[in-house]
Amino acid sequence: MESLLGRSLQETEAISINVYQPAPAGPAREEASRRLLERIDRTAARAEGVPEDEREAALDEAVDHVRHLPATRKRNHE
Repeated sequence: MESLLGRSLQETEAISINVYQPAPAGPAREEASRRLLERIDRTAARAEGVPEDEREAALDEAVDHVRHLPATRKRNHE
């Protein structure tokens, strides 16, 4: 691995490899984009009339909750 990297690894370094499917292209991408925008619009409609400070507090609470989940539970929430 060090020859591929072009240098020696430090004791505090590690190498990881991630495998993932690329984002869709063409019509599948357009459909995914349309569905995402619809979801965003539905969420925004549910938040109508809620004061901005309450929306921000709810978002902060949700982000804090997800950040403190164990890694295995985070993967199950995706």
